[in-house]
Amino acid sequence: MLDWLRQLSAQVRRSLEKRGSPPEPVLRQLLQTMYFSSLSREEAQPIAFHIVYMDPGNPDPTPPPRIVEDRWAYARLSERVPFDTSSLTKLAKASDPRSSSLAVYHDSNGRLFVWGLVDQGNRYFDFITYNSEEGPERPGVFQASIIGPGHIRVFCGYELIADFKVNETQKKPLDAFGRGPVRAALDPAIQRHLATAAAEAGLGGDEPDHWREHLAGSWITAVRRLLLRIQQYGHGGSILLTPDSAFRGLNVKYGLEYSRLRTSLLRGAVYRMQHWETQDEIDQLLDDDVVDMPVGLYLDDAILENDLDDVRSELDGVLWFVSLLSRVDGLVLMTPDLDVHGFGVEIQTSEQPEIVYRAGNATASPSRRSRADYNHFGTRHRSMMRYCAARPGSVGLVVSQDGDVRAMTSVDGALVMWENLQLRFDDFDRRRLRSRAGADPA
Repeated sequence: MLDWLRQLSAQVRRSLEKRGSPPEPVLRQLLQTMYFSSLSREEAQPIAFHIVYMDPGNPDPTPPPRIVEDRWAYARLSERVPFDTSSLTKLAKASDPRSSSLAVYHDSNGRLFVWGLVDQGNRYFDFITYNSEEGPERPGVFQASIIGPGHIRVFCGYELIADFKVNETQKKPLDAFGRGPVRAALDPAIQRHLATAAAEAGLGGDEPDHWREHLAGSWITAVRRLLLRIQQYGHGGSILLTPDSAFRGLNVKYGLEYSRLRTSLLRGAVYRMQHWETQDEIDQLLDDDVVDMPVGLYLDDAILENDLDDVRSELDGVLWFVSLLSRVDGLVLMTPDLDVHGFGVEIQTSEQPEIVYRAGNATASPSRRSRADYNHFGTRHRSMMRYCAARPGSVGLVVSQDGDVRAMTSVDGALVMWENLQLRFDDFDRRRLRSRAGADPA
């Protein structure tokens, strides 16, 4: 028995104890088959698919009282298909991890089979990538996805319970954008954003702390969404957020002044504050049992809802626009305020950083840092390391062709790099999932 398979199976079973895990031999067979299928190719294309472990005899045991029109549904295959690499290589093209899933179960002899497909996966995908404000219920006992060659993720609902890549269980993703040196480097821009929004909303700095936390989270979410878009292209790319307005050490091949990401986020924050203010006023009047509720308040509330919908649509288009710039060789140059100043940018800083550390936690505490070999990384990473080491306060974000995302900045004179960043909603731990349930991610 392969050690990695035993460890991965045990990790999944522990997380599924209360949900009804399949028998251990069945689970190992499922994970092993997915792993080897991920290493296969069909017509020179890598194999990727999403499975839902679902009993065909009772596929929807606890339906909600109200079934919405775009809820997931299953469609049965006329004949069961063996769950093996040969069959999956063919079936994978009939599904897409972003839209549909293969319904999988086992027979009385422990043999796995595909018995149908589950639709409407796009709602889940849009939610975890922050393109939708509401997440649907998840079908089945658990779900598993092939992310890339040798890379499998297993979920129980929205909780990531196992992340396995090339014979190694991945460490817990790091929330470098939520706290620590990366967040500290971005925080001055976030505070400028919040102060400007409060002034334009006419609040004068009297907004509640939880409003500020929510809007700061929305700003960070935009950065996460941008990186997720770049990751989806499979091309790789880089974003440099630098406070150096002279852009020293950079050769800007395509200069481009584009401030719409910043202004779109600002408009959204202003409308959101005004919307909350209006709702608070309405709630207060209701609590006071006012007989004649001003109609104008409801009108203002409805107008602000429409304005927010418009800004969400605008922001979605802006993120696509900026992410596409990353497909041109060279990095996308931005200020920490998220204004774009060019793309196809070449870093000309030549001095190699004396020390490169990998961060073991979000705060990059000294006891959790480990030395990294600068020469181990490719050209894109090394050039970003050189620049961020030479320009303290700058933040480099690098997406590899294989989808890995890294952040780097200078910390106490050393270059520190964060790997395995938390980007998607389902990257977060169980406590964060519970606290964010029902929250507005936009």
